[in-house]
Amino acid sequence: MRIGGRVKGLTAGRALASGTARLLVGVAVCALTGAPVFLAGTSLAQTAEPQIPTQPGARSFNILAQPLTGALTQFGRQSGLQVAFPTEVPRGLRSNSVVGVFTPQQALARLTQGTGVSYRITSEGTVIITAPQTANDAGAGAIDTGDDTVLEPIVISGKTGRYVATGSGYQGTPDWVYQEPASVSVVSREAIQGSGGRNTRDLFNNISGVYAGEGNGSFPTVSPNIRGLQDAGRVVVSIDGARQNAQRGLGFGGSDGGYQSDAGQAYVDTAFIRSVEVEKSTDASSGNVGSLGGSVDFRTVGADDLIRDGKNWGIELNAARGDNAYDFQGSILGAARLGDTPFSVTGGYSRTRLGEYEIGANGDSTTTEETMRNQLGRESWSSLVKLEGDFGDVQTSLSWMHQENEFLYGSSGGTSRNFEDVRNDSVSAELKWDPESDLIDFTGRFWFNDAMNNEMREARDNGTPDTFIDAGMKSFGGSLENTSRFDTPVGALSVNYGAEAFRDIATSSASSATIDLNPDWASNYTSFSPDGRRDMASFFINGALEPADWVTLRAGLRYDWSRLKGTSTYYNRYSYTEVIEVPCDPLSNHYTAAQYYDSVIAVGSSNPPPRAIFINVLWPNSFASRCMAGTGPSATQHNPVTVYPSYDVEIDRTDDAWLPSASIEFKPADWFRPFVTYSHSFRPPTILETFFSGGTPGDGAPGTVFAPNEWLKPERARTAEIGANILLDDLLQDGDSLRLKAAAFYREVDDYIVLGSILTPGVTDRSYNGFVNYDGTTTMRGVELEGNYNTDRFWLGGSMTFLDTEWPEKTQVFSNGSITTDGEVFATSGAVAPRFKVTLDAGLRFFETRLSIGGRLTHVTPTQSRSLDEDGNLREISDPYTVADIYASYALTESATLKLAVNNVTDRNYIPATSSYTAPGRTFLASLNMRF
Repeated sequence: MRIGGRVKGLTAGRALASGTARLLVGVAVCALTGAPVFLAGTSLAQTAEPQIPTQPGARSFNILAQPLTGALTQFGRQSGLQVAFPTEVPRGLRSNSVVGVFTPQQALARLTQGTGVSYRITSEGTVIITAPQTANDAGAGAIDTGDDTVLEPIVISGKTGRYVATGSGYQGTPDWVYQEPASVSVVSREAIQGSGGRNTRDLFNNISGVYAGEGNGSFPTVSPNIRGLQDAGRVVVSIDGARQNAQRGLGFGGSDGGYQSDAGQAYVDTAFIRSVEVEKSTDASSGNVGSLGGSVDFRTVGADDLIRDGKNWGIELNAARGDNAYDFQGSILGAARLGDTPFSVTGGYSRTRLGEYEIGANGDSTTTEETMRNQLGRESWSSLVKLEGDFGDVQTSLSWMHQENEFLYGSSGGTSRNFEDVRNDSVSAELKWDPESDLIDFTGRFWFNDAMNNEMREARDNGTPDTFIDAGMKSFGGSLENTSRFDTPVGALSVNYGAEAFRDIATSSASSATIDLNPDWASNYTSFSPDGRRDMASFFINGALEPADWVTLRAGLRYDWSRLKGTSTYYNRYSYTEVIEVPCDPLSNHYTAAQYYDSVIAVGSSNPPPRAIFINVLWPNSFASRCMAGTGPSATQHNPVTVYPSYDVEIDRTDDAWLPSASIEFKPADWFRPFVTYSHSFRPPTILETFFSGGTPGDGAPGTVFAPNEWLKPERARTAEIGANILLDDLLQDGDSLRLKAAAFYREVDDYIVLGSILTPGVTDRSYNGFVNYDGTTTMRGVELEGNYNTDRFWLGGSMTFLDTEWPEKTQVFSNGSITTDGEVFATSGAVAPRFKVTLDAGLRFFETRLSIGGRLTHVTPTQSRSLDEDGNLREISDPYTVADIYASYALTESATLKLAVNNVTDRNYIPATSSYTAPGRTFLASLNMRF
């Protein structure tokens, strides 16, 4: 019998590496009915007792059309299952290509379609593959009968129990993550549904190197902070590849108070999310254009996630309720295969209603003001429609997620509220073509996202009436890429190449009774979401070479280009005294002071002074009084005048950069894979940062606080990383698994963009607030760890993050792009992620894994500020905290699972990392999941 065998056809870049996730442990164990066999998979031991049949979870496959033996070998490695088949497989049997995300059963069906090979699932959970036999079949081994080929049964078995999460890694992470030579984290659907989170951003609290990064407790938005980078596209957030680029510069307070940073406005309903994939750095592959430090992609569910084996339809129901204003979260999803056609359709509806939660009672954290904390209500509904097609070599999908969110937030120190009504439509289309050719493995993606925020600001005590603000961001784009594979004298080579591009179009307007009379006042309400257009495009090429079984070399080059186009208007303010000659009593009416008040002042003024004050105080000094003295036909009038000149800035600028990346992955052992990566990244300014101008919200003269900075430089970063993946099975006992991912990184960012002080060419005697570049290099270094040990009876996992950030002490203040200040100047950009975060997660399983009981403990050090304290360290702006959660899951039947959770068990009073609002206090939750 044979052992092992090298898998050829390497991939390049993140998208390809995930498709070649595989295990390199191949062990020969026995012969089938006396014939030699080949085994490939992750487990040497067979379980003594039959496993309960199940549908393993979906995972990524990338198997080209090839001889059947090689395809089955790759299938075993990529599925994590054990495959046994005869060594002597006659020539002429070729597999179909399998590229995409499938369950192992679906992948196997695609692989063998048209080969004459079939398979069935036994009651013991074993998959048996057989070929149609002829009359000449001897019943053992592989027999060549001329045109017909007969195969000995091929046995595939797995270890996954019915009630065990499909991924054995931390938070249900699939195995391909622990084979990826890069820092990647995944939150599975099982972990999403069992998290008991109040908001989408809660999903990031337990991921190493990642923070939720939100400043307002009621907002359903998400703006992840990865390794200290956040907002303005530094981290790309997408839904099925559709970028969520909406930004609002208000920052809604921010951790340091005031209007200080732009905040990401991505809206994602987790009811429809299959997995969350977090990449903590960039490379020269598709999806990274304009990203400075990583991406977060929310993948929506499809028909394969809902339809069980042997059925053509599936339904999933979810409902959750709790105390502490956790009123309701529920969803219904359904999928069906459309008869004998290659199409399947998926649809869903979700509803959420949350109220004003109570904060914790224990601890001495500086909490959110009562007037703001009690304005946290939110209601939302969402829908999902997805159409998928499978045409053999071609797979297609078209999805649309629609979201409606209504929520509110308060004005600090006041009682007035702002009501938000946000609509977000995200449409994605994808086509994959993988014919029987090593030169073609094509993927095309096109997407459109439309985010519209309608805000109503309640009337203020100062007389400002109800004001309506509309801010929208339309984004659309796509990518085309192909992968070609070659066998070369120095090893298997894979080349991935393509292009991607997108456009952002931002619009905003404001209206009220006073703005209708004073149109310029609208600039006070639209400054944080200015109009403008941004285009970005990228061309990329990546190569991966495997000169030996123990090493893989990767290198890539990406060219990024951007253009910003639009007009920004800012205002100045100055006063002078106007001297005019005013006619004296042209009608020869010799008024007394009282007569003049009644006939002229009271009639001609919309807001006259009191009569007594005019007669006794104002009349003696008025020009009318001087005229009454008979000094002439006119009198000199000195009138103070204040003017607000406007300056239009026409902006049409382009930026570009060449961005190399490289990595080396070593495989000294099947279970141990260290890697080293290096990459350059580039983020040009956004619409908000470039066109930012106007004033703070409020009626009055046109905004004179903010001005645009047309000389803003792009941010450029260099990131080096060293890490390792450990993937072990049957370590201490049969059926256990250890998954571990560790990395250390060092990043330098030049010209980091913050909010600071600028001079403009139109106004040289004063400064404005605007976006500027740090004059120097910002460094971020850290260590991250994620891991999980899993058995049938218990699990023990967690994550750890250490992050150290150093900021320059000076920013540039621009005047025609030439003047630089001396020393430290005003500059803010939101909060700095804490230096240390650790999460421990452990639990037990009972009753053949039907019942799971777990707990989670998280400790986080203080959030920091950009400013320095007296000792020269970053100032701490929140307290450290430790939070405990407990949760349980019980499978009532094969179709129904009850989940319970208690979040913040100790009722801790704390402000979450990089946030401004106090977290909810102790909250009890119960949810029911049903699948048919």
